[in-house]
Amino acid sequence: MKFLAIFGHLNIDVKIGVNSLPGPGEARGVTGLEEQFAGTAGNFAFVAHSLGLEFDLYSTVGKSSHSDYLKRFRELGISTEHVDIVPDKMGPICYIPSDGKEQIAYMFQGPMEDWHPSKDFKYRNYKHIDIGTGPVKEYKKIIENEKNASITFDPGQEIWYTYSPENARFMIENSQMLIMNKKEFGYLEELTGLEESEISRKIRNIIITDGPNGAILIEDGNSSIIHGIKASHVKDTVGAGDSFRAGLYTALYRGLNLKKSVMFANITAAMAIENRISEFHMTFDGVYDMLSTINA
Repeated sequence: MKFLAIFGHLNIDVKIGVNSLPGPGEARGVTGLEEQFAGTAGNFAFVAHSLGLEFDLYSTVGKSSHSDYLKRFRELGISTEHVDIVPDKMGPICYIPSDGKEQIAYMFQGPMEDWHPSKDFKYRNYKHIDIGTGPVKEYKKIIENEKNASITFDPGQEIWYTYSPENARFMIENSQMLIMNKKEFGYLEELTGLEESEISRKIRNIIITDGPNGAILIEDGNSSIIHGIKASHVKDTVGAGDSFRAGLYTALYRGLNLKKSVMFANITAAMAIENRISEFHMTFDGVYDMLSTINA
């Protein structure tokens, strides 16, 4: 049995620099333009591969836009066996205008809109399945047909606009772990009408991330704060949460308990935002040595 299947996006992020964000009917000149290989699953893959985690990545991309992205994965040795590559299609692409303080995003889903991973998924083949961003109806089918794996509900920012109250409650009822940031978790409570105590009675392990402050771990109803560490400098915080998840699963894969795995994940995220996520190069031993120093 394999350790992990993870679902999510392989975005190309197009970052558009502007002096200030325009209002309705206004226009702005562009001060900079940059493309990055990103997305929830892509960021995860870059970091997890460097840490030595074994995982299967499930996603879909258009070949027309993502040939260089796929080439980069091949160069690094990241498997695309379960990535559905659609000829003559583009996307997913996220356009992000930013003035350096605030940003907005326009998401072009591309082939993600017509992706049906439930048809070809390798059922009963994984210890953990991380249900990230993507087609909610398809993910429900996978959960309904999966009998062995521990399910992690991990919707990221898509909790705001792809989940109905009914679908969110379904995920809560059928998941063994939940990972969200603080704002996302607050919205989940609002969306479902369930309070933290009610959600924690249904999901055994809940991890609520809070940026540099670290994370709250609710394990079997018992809550604890796992303090974060500060990065020496910050290149870009986009992808910090995905890096956290890569660190978390790597530590669990290597036999650490959940609390230490969250500590390991906090360190991983702090190290990841010091450079581009796609350039992350730390190993498990490097991060573990930092964890050992903190524990000493």
